[in-house]
Amino acid sequence: MDVPQFIAGRFRIEREIGTGGMGTVYLATHLDLERPVAVKIIRREFASDADVADRFLREARTMAKLRHPNAAMILDVGNLPDGRHFIVMEFVEGETLSQALAREGRFSFTRSVGIATQICDVLEEAHRLGIVHRDLKPSNILLGKRGVCVLDFGVAKVLASSAESTATHASTGSGQLIGTPRYMSPEQCLGQRVGARSDLYSLGVLLYEMLAGRPPFVDPLQSALLVKQATVPAPPLPRLRQDIPRPLALAVHGLLAKRPEDRPRTAAMAKLLLERSLTQSDRTLPDMEPLSAMVAAADAGRGLVFRVGAPLFLVTSFSALLAWGYTGGQTATAPKIPEEALPVAASRVQMTPASWRNETAPVTGTRESRMPVEQLSLDQARKIAARFTRGGSVGPLEIVDTDSGPAIVVVNNQRKAGTTNFLLLQKRDGKYRLSAQGRLDTKDFSHASWSADVVDADEDGYQELLFVGKDSRERGNLRRLILFVPNDKRTYSAQMTGETTARGTPRMQWLSNAAGTEAAAYRIALRQKARAIVSKRNKPQMNTDYTDNK
Repeated sequence: MDVPQFIAGRFRIEREIGTGGMGTVYLATHLDLERPVAVKIIRREFASDADVADRFLREARTMAKLRHPNAAMILDVGNLPDGRHFIVMEFVEGETLSQALAREGRFSFTRSVGIATQICDVLEEAHRLGIVHRDLKPSNILLGKRGVCVLDFGVAKVLASSAESTATHASTGSGQLIGTPRYMSPEQCLGQRVGARSDLYSLGVLLYEMLAGRPPFVDPLQSALLVKQATVPAPPLPRLRQDIPRPLALAVHGLLAKRPEDRPRTAAMAKLLLERSLTQSDRTLPDMEPLSAMVAAADAGRGLVFRVGAPLFLVTSFSALLAWGYTGGQTATAPKIPEEALPVAASRVQMTPASWRNETAPVTGTRESRMPVEQLSLDQARKIAARFTRGGSVGPLEIVDTDSGPAIVVVNNQRKAGTTNFLLLQKRDGKYRLSAQGRLDTKDFSHASWSADVVDADEDGYQELLFVGKDSRERGNLRRLILFVPNDKRTYSAQMTGETTARGTPRMQWLSNAAGTEAAAYRIALRQKARAIVSKRNKPQMNTDYTDNK
């Protein structure tokens, strides 16, 4: 590739230091500052449209807002006289993760998690700014004196925009795939919308490779890799590394969940799960076969249409993509997961409460209120909630923050029916609407007395609701505990058996919706609450008139 010796009159090209699918990187000297910089010159096919240059500059301004010690800072962008784009970044000394893996094979647990958590730090900041990397891979990770440095933030999005301008989606007209199939998320392979959790999947692939010495899927054919990434569960890590701690294996497979909503919600949550995976005992996890929940969630219940149709769709569309350019908009049927792992979703109207195993129920109503949330008090929230109880009574109520703004969570006591549920009320189009509800009582645990506490179990700055049901028949320490995450509309449940171990620890029965690695932080919160209940009940009472209303 012909490259001018001087770029933008300020940067003198010294030598080539790397090349890849998007372009070539050169070491250059900033003439005014007399400091080394890295100049990436993008391949010519990404500049085939007159509007691309403007789009490239707009996206680059967003990318330049990312200033983090674990990310290479963008210093300048522009276009060469022949239309090719260039990006000037700070020059960071070190070796790439791909070079380190080629030399060492695989890393220790501590080193692997240390690298992954540093990547989580920069991903959290980038995602906060609305920047999704889209092309995390070992060659984009530098290991140097200052730790981990992530390169090429947002470049894939710029090139995707360039490709879209020429009526393609996942590749350019020349067949250049945007992204690396070995590290791409299932939704990226399927041409679906890519968000922050796509980066977390790619992080899971990196972590898997650091631990196992190879990525989950390897195949010389890109089309085969796309099919595997989108449809095949990753081989369980213990098969490749028998000494891996079980909590760490679960955390990695949680990142590799096929459905974005089954992965950790944020990079900060992923970091927390990874850090805890090296310190928590297996005893903090519910009894189950290693990785059985991960494999089942990815494989169980998948219909014949998906098993046959998705691979056929991928192979067909990938072949067409290389020949004519994929036009986008098509999606394959998502793999089905066990019902108890599904979120509490208002849109899932075809399901019945029974099919949710008495855990959650769909919302079909559209009742609403016009109370402005900005001036909402608890009294006003109770008046709003009363309009949604449908003949029941308003129980414990909390106002919590969510991604879409403040929301009301209220316990709805349906005493005549002998059941209790909770409601999530959120403001949409200026009105409060019932966006989700979940069942608290079950057939074997009904007419209970329920309380609600606010916790931040996953330490993401958003509050969750921890509901505690006291058995109506006063059977000792028998309690039902449900933790509800308003942002994800998911519940995680356990039941105290009323028995304790020799150490006084309450015995717990975990529902399968609390078995996945994404539930680790919530299991800890549920267990801590159970311990507090037992401790409070066993504490000597100074007042003989005291009764436990929890």
